[in-house]
Amino acid sequence: MSVSELLFELASDERVAMLTQMESQPLRQSDVARKLSLTVQEASRQLERLTDARLVSKDSESRYSVTSFGRIVLAILPSLSFVQQQRDFLLTHDLSSLPLTFLHRIGELSNHRSINKIDEVMAHLEQVIKGAGKYVWIMADQNVRQAYPHEHPAAVPFKVILPKSVDSETIQILRTRIGSTLQIARMAEVKLTITMNEKTSAVYFQNRDGEMDFMRGFASEEATFHRWCEDIYSFFWRQAYAGAASSAP
Repeated sequence: MSVSELLFELASDERVAMLTQMESQPLRQSDVARKLSLTVQEASRQLERLTDARLVSKDSESRYSVTSFGRIVLAILPSLSFVQQQRDFLLTHDLSSLPLTFLHRIGELSNHRSINKIDEVMAHLEQVIKGAGKYVWIMADQNVRQAYPHEHPAAVPFKVILPKSVDSETIQILRTRIGSTLQIARMAEVKLTITMNEKTSAVYFQNRDGEMDFMRGFASEEATFHRWCEDIYSFFWRQAYAGAASSAP
């Protein structure tokens, strides 16, 4: 089966819904028909196509379940769905700087709310800082000295990734405001903005002109979204010159 043939088999909301239903438990043809409000004949036809594509298989008790191949396909579908839903956004923004592994996982951002105003950006940042109980992680591409409120949980570890172009005065102001829990890592370029604590996270991408777009951000408290942000932040933290930055004045 070619890629185009596989995509053709997936180009049906009914067949994708069947796969999703059978991912958690085997189902008989009648169960599939009932759950999806299909006729038995239509369910049979669709199940035959999925079986021919090796996405599902039928056991000795006439129950259909997703094959190991089908489970991998299902794991990829959220990213394809996210890309399709965010087509207009992706045509005007540049995600090419993301490591390939995170592009493959981009579907993990599906469950989000949009941030479209600067006051929403600042409100989420305040929520991140003042609501933190375990940590605050921020990655930003610009002078951020005015963005950090004076009030924050004093004992909470605070990590910030900044570009090397940020001046030493800003670094000193951040150290004064945040205190001894602050760690700073600096990179040659920062092409992604993340603001997060253990409860909530937001991510902003550059537009096609290379400017960070805070009018089209994504935020969520959902676990999968949060894990994507947490993992990519950790990736860039490891890549940054954390040791040298932490000892900088």
